[in-house]
Amino acid sequence: MNSLLAHFLPHKKRGTRAKLLVHSTLLSYIFFITALIFTTNFLSYKFPNVLGFASNINTEDLLKYTNEARVKDGDKLLKINTQLSNAAYNKAEDMFSKNYWAHVSSTGKEPWDFINTSGYVYVYAGENLARDFNNSKSVVEAWLDSPSHRDNLLSSNYDDIGFAVVNGVLDGHETTLVVQMFGKSKYPQYTASIEPVEESGSVQEVTGVASQKEEEIKYAPKEQGEVLPAIDIFNVSRGISISLGALLTLLLSLDLWYVRRQGILRISGNTVAHILFLILALFGIWYANVGIVL
Repeated sequence: MNSLLAHFLPHKKRGTRAKLLVHSTLLSYIFFITALIFTTNFLSYKFPNVLGFASNINTEDLLKYTNEARVKDGDKLLKINTQLSNAAYNKAEDMFSKNYWAHVSSTGKEPWDFINTSGYVYVYAGENLARDFNNSKSVVEAWLDSPSHRDNLLSSNYDDIGFAVVNGVLDGHETTLVVQMFGKSKYPQYTASIEPVEESGSVQEVTGVASQKEEEIKYAPKEQGEVLPAIDIFNVSRGISISLGALLTLLLSLDLWYVRRQGILRISGNTVAHILFLILALFGIWYANVGIVL
């Protein structure tokens, strides 16, 4: 029993830390995490349908949260436009195929080139990008938190909007790219759109309204039967990090309690500071928004 307790409690006579907190054990934690990272990356590469980056992002929610923000700001609702959505989808595919993350491609192709190619003739146009997010709300919130993206999202110059949500590999890592394209058409009566209906100040439903034959919508690959991985690698990594951090916090708390209760004298680092640091780190991991916008 004493040998078991020695793993969790400090030595009463020598004043040394518990075995699970000594330097050699802490070093083994580092090796474990490193090995785990390599293993999960290997498994996600070999078995992408089992372990990979899985997001719960869809165009309906992106439109909903975008228009809700515009309603709060006193702006008009935007309509989904199939031409802009196709332009957004082609931009996402281009970023994956050419392995870049920018508004302008490595070959000098700009967002307006994709919009022009889609057949949308614009007076005003804009683009927001996002990657590595897990849900639609966090994407829109990140855009709203960025002044330049917020200006785009709430601009009164636009009437139409298009989205693309595409999974793929960028810079060697699985991710979900979200492309948001805005526009005001020079010939609005000829553009194919899906009109959002406002009810009591919020977006309630979407009904189809088009003045010409609508093109095939390509902007929602997940809704076209894409198979997402069964296990999200981000949630796995976060879960392991939180579990290990919680274990270390518990062990340090036990160490602090036992040392004070037994009156053990020890010349070492500040345990309270270590506990506070770990608690802050755990909060950071739990609430971390890993996504970035451009």
